Amino acid sequence: MKGYANLIIRSDLIFTGRTENEIIDGFIGIDGNRICCVQTGSDFEKYKGEDTRVLDMTGKVVSPGFVDNHVFFMGYIWEHVGLDTAHINSEEELVHALKKYGLSLKPEEPLLAHGLSGEIQVDKNIFDKEFPDRAVVVFRESREECCMNQKARDRFGFDEENCYAEGCFRMFKELVGNKEYAREEYMDFQKMLAKQGVTSIKEIGFDDYYGFTDVLKELEESGSLLHRVNLVSQPVGRSADFEYGQAMREKFGGDFVKFMGYNIMVDGDIESYGGDILDKYPDEERAESEFEAPDYEELEQIVSEADKMNFRCALHAEGDRAVRKVIDILEKCRKENGTQDARHAIIDMELIDREDVRRLKENGITAINYVQIMNCYPRYEDYYGLKYFSELRQKTIWPYRSLIDSGAVLCWGTDLPLDVPDIPVSVYFACERKFPDNAPKAGYNTKEAITPGEVLLGWTCNGQKANFDEGRLGTLEKGKLADIAVLDRDIFREHGQRLRETKVCMTICDGKIVYEE
Repeated sequence: MKGYANLIIRSDLIFTGRTENEIIDGFIGIDGNRICCVQTGSDFEKYKGEDTRVLDMTGKVVSPGFVDNHVFFMGYIWEHVGLDTAHINSEEELVHALKKYGLSLKPEEPLLAHGLSGEIQVDKNIFDKEFPDRAVVVFRESREECCMNQKARDRFGFDEENCYAEGCFRMFKELVGNKEYAREEYMDFQKMLAKQGVTSIKEIGFDDYYGFTDVLKELEESGSLLHRVNLVSQPVGRSADFEYGQAMREKFGGDFVKFMGYNIMVDGDIESYGGDILDKYPDEERAESEFEAPDYEELEQIVSEADKMNFRCALHAEGDRAVRKVIDILEKCRKENGTQDARHAIIDMELIDREDVRRLKENGITAINYVQIMNCYPRYEDYYGLKYFSELRQKTIWPYRSLIDSGAVLCWGTDLPLDVPDIPVSVYFACERKFPDNAPKAGYNTKEAITPGEVLLGWTCNGQKANFDEGRLGTLEKGKLADIAVLDRDIFREHGQRLRETKVCMTICDGKIVYEE
């Protein structure tokens, strides 16, 4: 069988990922885990052996596998941890359901639940009364609030008003520390991503990932991974641990898992008055009480040390002042530590001042944007940016066209579980610039709209480039590893609802079909 392909994919819509416009009518041959040919036409007989499987994907887009460059597995667990209480209609019902659920757990295990409606009133002391000897935490549907008892506050170190992801790190430590549970959850997690065509991720693990790297290593060695993992550590319970980073570099040297560096939070959420912005907030009194300026001096020390050790830093900056400060720091690193191919990244960038756009390219900084962020605001008229910023400043929100035109490397992340990667939906938002309610009619700040091909480049070639992997992944070319996603409609021509309804019908990772509709 040598010289033959074990799998041939025929399509008139092969997006190679080399440029935004290169779409060929032809076929791809896969031999083992690598692409052995990409050719125009349909004359694939010379690559076809007795056992070759031929797939006719005419009318479907065949693309390099997708890269989600900001994924949070612990957040995925958090989203559906413990008992589902979405169906609960009263406090009495909730207590009864928790007691019944508790019978299935060991006495020392906490009672955790998720999905409780914000409309259900729960007495603050009810869990202390009903469960005096057991930690209880019930997360609301939004995950921004929870109901809990003192036992849980003492055990996990957060409270009802501070139950954001980083605040819950002690709870995550227990969850992923249970390796059997974490492994089972990760299997479901990666199946979900495979269904979306995702073949590579940048995965965030708090601190030393609380032992979960052992699970990743086992999955890699057993051939059980359905995607490639670019792991970063996010300092939460302690400062950046460079000794841990060195150990992870040595631990992961295979094709599927590698340690990249550090994910560092800079500012907070603009909508909640936590982002560091150049403008004034509309409610200055509230902003003064809620905004906490980042410690840029400490940030500079951490980033500079990581840069010296050639670790990549991915810095989460939402406000335009935070973005500017981060660029200043990374620019200083290049001057003091020497120019190197670090590919540091700025994540999210809800808005960036026009003066700073060009500086990304000049300093080799990757832009990782949440291309599906509009999906988090169901109605255009309720979008907070309309109230927070002048019409002029709104033109710097989600500036995809400006970033691409500046020459910056632009790729995408979802901050899963903030949203689940859905590439056709992301094309809709980035190209049509409309919110989920299909408004505004003419699109929002359409001068920053980009093309479907440019969106796909962000999910493929640019995504792999951000992770130093463009040499073996990100494009459909002979010799590259066979990571491929197939969409069931022509997203280059579809618009509106039909575009949003487009689905992934096949995902191939390392030459193996890991999802098939």
